[in-house]
Amino acid sequence: VIMPKYGKIPEKYWESMEHVCDGELPVAWRTKYVGIDMLQHNGVTYYFVDNEEYFKREGFYGYDDDAERFSFFCRAVLNMLPAMGFFPDVIHANDWHAAMVNVLLRIEHMGDERYERIRTVYTIHNFKYQGVFPKNIMEDVLGIDWKYFTNGDLEFYDAVNFMKGALIYSDCIT
Repeated sequence: VIMPKYGKIPEKYWESMEHVCDGELPVAWRTKYVGIDMLQHNGVTYYFVDNEEYFKREGFYGYDDDAERFSFFCRAVLNMLPAMGFFPDVIHANDWHAAMVNVLLRIEHMGDERYERIRTVYTIHNFKYQGVFPKNIMEDVLGIDWKYFTNGDLEFYDAVNFMKGALIYSDCIT
């Protein structure tokens, strides 16, 4: 399981986390700190994407920078796999917050044999919330080629739709 290292995670779990690695992650034209922590709990390994600017907040989502926060998380999931020494057979992304994992895997990591065999599942938790953002995030946040907007993969009524991208780029949908 990989999730953001939210500020609301109970302290007893924060104290039990083991630091795995640090790095920098591209956010369009700039870079941001990313850390990965790990916790073993009840036989499950949990990884946490750490960036206090994005995730150490009172709430989980509903912020003006959600497109940036969750695209950062999605890119971190993929880019930190080599440092974690683990390449899964399947990535299961749940809801719009993780939708760009499946998109970025296909756009940014194809051609890298370590990622080639990974298959993706996307689960829609609530169809009402799709992660729709102004199209300027293509350059300012995602930093991916406009062709993925103009070809219709991410475009939704002249905005970017994270869920739509996952529906197009996933191997299986639930």
